[in-house]
Amino acid sequence: MRTLIAGACGLTLAATIAVAAQMGATPKPGLEFHTNQSLEQKGAAMLAEAPKSDGIVNTRLETYPGSYTSIIARTSSGTGELHKRLQDNFFVVSGEATVIVGGRIIDPKDTAPDEVRGTRVEGGESRVMHKGDVLHVPANTPHQTVLAPGATFVYYVVKVEEPTARLMPAAK
Repeated sequence: MRTLIAGACGLTLAATIAVAAQMGATPKPGLEFHTNQSLEQKGAAMLAEAPKSDGIVNTRLETYPGSYTSIIARTSSGTGELHKRLQDNFFVVSGEATVIVGGRIIDPKDTAPDEVRGTRVEGGESRVMHKGDVLHVPANTPHQTVLAPGATFVYYVVKVEEPTARLMPAAK
């Protein structure tokens, strides 16, 4: 329930910012605004670089207490991953990918504090994502982004720390 509320709050904030921008409101200092067009342009430039770096370019945009934003461009599938304390909120800018959420990570290895990576995710729920789609992945939940051959995928991610995530059981 808490993660649903957190996800809804994030979506509400994004919608409020978008409406304020369309109404000509001046953002307050520290408030960042990205148009879909500006994210598409940045993503297109990143996609040109992705094949040179194993098919993924990840650029952090803003950092706040307890959260940060990134834009990610992919030309290839990712590995299985799990963030023990961070929830992911994906906002698709362009392209298409299947995101597998839940299940278990195959060949898991701790790669950084509170971060686990593996070869893939098995047994999760698959969601095909397109431009405009939004996905919330709770902390401590296995997930993997899978691209079809030749596909590209650009998405804006808001990562939010869940201080109690260590106390909660892994999502199934």
